Amino acid sequence: MTARRRFLRCALVGAALAHPLATLAQSRARRVVIAVGGRAALYYLPLTLAERLGYFKEQGLDVEILDFAGGAKALQAMMGGSADVVAGGFDHVIVLRAKGQPLQAFALMVATPSLALAVARAKAGSWRSPRDLKGMKVGVTAPGSSTHIFLNHLLAGVGLPLDSVSVIGVGTGPSAVAAMRAGHIDAICNVEPTISLLERAGLANVVVETMSEQGSHAVFGELLPAGSLYTKESFIQRNPEVVQALATAMVRSLLWLKDASADAILKTVPAEYALGDRTTYLAALERQRQGYSLDGLIPPAGAAALYQVLRRFEPSVQAAANLDVTKAYTNQFVQKAMTSRQPR
Repeated sequence: MTARRRFLRCALVGAALAHPLATLAQSRARRVVIAVGGRAALYYLPLTLAERLGYFKEQGLDVEILDFAGGAKALQAMMGGSADVVAGGFDHVIVLRAKGQPLQAFALMVATPSLALAVARAKAGSWRSPRDLKGMKVGVTAPGSSTHIFLNHLLAGVGLPLDSVSVIGVGTGPSAVAAMRAGHIDAICNVEPTISLLERAGLANVVVETMSEQGSHAVFGELLPAGSLYTKESFIQRNPEVVQALATAMVRSLLWLKDASADAILKTVPAEYALGDRTTYLAALERQRQGYSLDGLIPPAGAAALYQVLRRFEPSVQAAANLDVTKAYTNQFVQKAMTSRQPR
């Protein structure tokens, strides 16, 4: 080995030691499987942007995204070993910890619940409050999902038993619209752009929304952290560099999203996500944009408030008297991403 080659080799080793994430990126890309419930939904836009803008690859990750009908199905995939990480509702983390499963969220995508309840147009004229849901068939993305938890909160808030409605899984997008059009459901709890598609098709009217800060405060009294990246604590402990890479990519995505124009966003996401209706997608984006996290941090006050919400109707959370909600999340990876290197 010549002196020049020895110098170059030492320089490369030194650079790798100085930048642990660079080591990950320069070595064979680490494969990570992320499960998501309805990846085309605007709820998961930061995840899509991180993938499409190449932020995962820049962090040395080979990310595969598995798409499911709802967040509960994505959670099942991770718990069953088919996925490493879930992009989904932070409420699932608290519920599973109450059941003795040590999950932990490490990056926030959506800082308000960003869910809405819409009622079939024929029933909207007589709507007064969630008490009118009694006896209705209500669509959710999937039973046990965040949309289902949202429905349960609305029912509990007006003193209705959770079984006073019939819950039907309808997914998101075209399948949810088809269910309403066919009359299979009377109301629906869902995310954007499904809600805007239903409105503009004249099929349903929004009666409760939590995309905006005002709507979140009206329904929950607080801004509740929602869409997040979460996984098992054991995965975080075994793979801190991978979790750091995911958090860094997510921070970059959120910062890009904060300043991006609607047209730039539409050009970045897969064309099929607009469901053939550019105008409706942009209207849905405008409504949802209020709910995205600005920095990826999970607010302690919001996490505590979400815990109190779940205690009202979720049996497992009610039974877990000593549940420490501060252990349901960590901000250390996002904080490091924000301070160690400012994303471009």
